[in-house]
Amino acid sequence: MKKIVAVLCPMPMEFEAVEKALGRLGEPLDYGFEEKRFAMDNCDLILARCGVGKTFAAAKTQKVVMTYAPEHLFVCGVAGAVSRDLNVFDVVVPDKVVHGDVCFGAAWCPTDVVDSAKPLFEGNPAFRADGFRPERLDAPFERGTLATLDRFAEEADKDFLEEKFNAVCIDMESAPVMQIATMNEVPVTIVRAISDNREHSFGDFETNAPKACDAAARALMTLLEKLD
Repeated sequence: MKKIVAVLCPMPMEFEAVEKALGRLGEPLDYGFEEKRFAMDNCDLILARCGVGKTFAAAKTQKVVMTYAPEHLFVCGVAGAVSRDLNVFDVVVPDKVVHGDVCFGAAWCPTDVVDSAKPLFEGNPAFRADGFRPERLDAPFERGTLATLDRFAEEADKDFLEEKFNAVCIDMESAPVMQIATMNEVPVTIVRAISDNREHSFGDFETNAPKACDAAARALMTLLEKLD
């Protein structure tokens, strides 16, 4: 039996970009909201849209893990740049993901689901030995820390995230996906293309996001081709 790999996309344009990059029509599944199965040469791929934000992402991750039991989970879509070294359409495959907006009282206590202690859940957050695909597959993409926030980031937020975590980019879903998947011992790889640079405006996002979705989807195909 082929392994099962799942790909989560928050927005419709991200979902559609992955489906286009796969170059075939998926089989709609009966188990829930926007889920399709694709028969690949080396795996069965479940493509699912999770919706925008931490709550939707966490709920969908748990549902996908329980329904399909994937051996590996990807998040594919767009991100905003924090680092001024990142340009629009650059692809980032982060090696660390943090909750960038978790606060307990007056203390700022981020949940780093890769390396650190875990103020929001019990259990060792370390991945299995085969969990970090980018390093194993020599992924030719940018690296660094991604910070997840449940809101749009202002300039002061970006300054803080850069100083506190050395964050290079931000999104609204990856940390809870990694948290839930880690609790279920499922390896995760994040693939995000930059849709707006550090000095962006909303108009920039609207213009750049579709092309960034395509860039992320192409990068995902590169990684999928190298899966064992």
